[in-house]
Amino acid sequence: MIFALRGVAVSLSMAVILYGCLLLLVFSMWRRIWHAAQPYSPRFCANVLWWLRLAPLAMAGAVTFLFAVPSFVLLEPHGVEEAIGVMPTALGVCGIALLLAGAWNGALALLRSSRALKRWSIAARTIGSAPVDCNRSVSILRSLSAAPPLTAAGIFRPTVWLSATVEAVLSERELTSALRHEIVHVRRKDNLRKLILRLVAF
Repeated sequence: MIFALRGVAVSLSMAVILYGCLLLLVFSMWRRIWHAAQPYSPRFCANVLWWLRLAPLAMAGAVTFLFAVPSFVLLEPHGVEEAIGVMPTALGVCGIALLLAGAWNGALALLRSSRALKRWSIAARTIGSAPVDCNRSVSILRSLSAAPPLTAAGIFRPTVWLSATVEAVLSERELTSALRHEIVHVRRKDNLRKLILRLVAF
């Protein structure tokens, strides 16, 4: 039991240290990379910054599971009843706190989205559908409330919502352009991307 706890503490300590260092590196390079990406398309810039934001967590997790955990299991003596130590314990607690904070942020975002969809669904009706790709389409729903003006909602079964007010205010051409914009969000799975960013605590 002590061996397992010590392994968890050491692994989480490694992850926290590596994550913190990589996070500082990314933040120090953020503005330079943003300026370097400006000549390229907005989609390319968004993708680069999204992956850059997730890189510290992904790399820290990969190094921890591929190197730190196997090294501890293979090289650390199993029979030695060694104390865990203050520093690994503190860093391990920080690692657990990071994981819990990310899970809390993600769960809170899902809960708020679910409540919003429930409000919008009152007296809402489907007014059409639009193709996302060759295999699937997305439903377009009109909400009688003022919100949402126009948005894509959902991850696994996405829908596009618009309010009756927006439909009345926009011209047919403007509405078509706005709907196309939301379809692109669905095609790129931007809601899933936003949720993943919520899971990154810092």
